[in-house]
Parts: sequence; structure tokens; C-alpha cells
Amino acid sequence: MTDAADTPPSIAVLVRDDQLHQPWRLVVAAVELVLAVTAGWAARRCWSAAVTTVTVRANDGAELVSHVYGGNWIGLAFLSAAVTGLLLVDCARQVVLGARTRRRRRRRVSRPARPADTR
Repeated sequence: MTDAADTPPSIAVLVRDDQLHQPWRLVVAAVELVLAVTAGWAARRCWSAAVTTVTVRANDGAELVSHVYGGNWIGLAFLSAAVTGLLLVDCARQVVLGARTRRRRRRRVSRPARPADTR
């Protein structure tokens, strides 16, 4: 048997609820936000490094402009953008779990109806 099976249900629910709300999750969210901004900056830098402009002058004096794309930089930019998205989603999750929510009020248990007096 497991430990959860040995404990009464009311205590097991309290233990499970306490594990979700942890104030340190807000610190984790802040660190993830900083990492997400850094990964977004890296994605932008990689994309800028991926594009190279090549200008060639033809014999007739016409100027031809070409753009060369580096596949490795583009792949790294997409990877950095994906990491940024994952970090932002997890940052939002950590904020939601770290913030204190109001507890639900317990429903008032209604008293059983008294039998009607019959004579």
C-alpha cells in the first residue's frame, strides 16, 4: 500500500493543495522571464546573422543585389524562438501557481428536513 492510501482523504487533499502554491514559484517565473528575453534577443541576432547581402556590378553597369541566407543561423534562430515560447508559457504557469488564490467557501450543509407533525 502507498502512504496516500493510509492517510484519511481530508489530509491527503490538504497535502496535495499545499504542494501547488509555493511562493518561490514567482522567483522561478522571474528567472524564466529573463531567460526568455535573452533567448528572444539571441533569436533576433541569429536571424540578422543569417542574411548576407551580395552586390555585383555587371559589365553594362547594372548593379545586381542578392541576399544569401545561412541555413545554420536560420535554424538556430527558429530554435531560439521556440525556446522563448516555451519559457514564456512556463513562466505564465509558474506565476499562476505562485500567486495565492482565494479559497472556496465551503458549502453550508443543510440540515435534514424535520418530519411534519401529523396527528
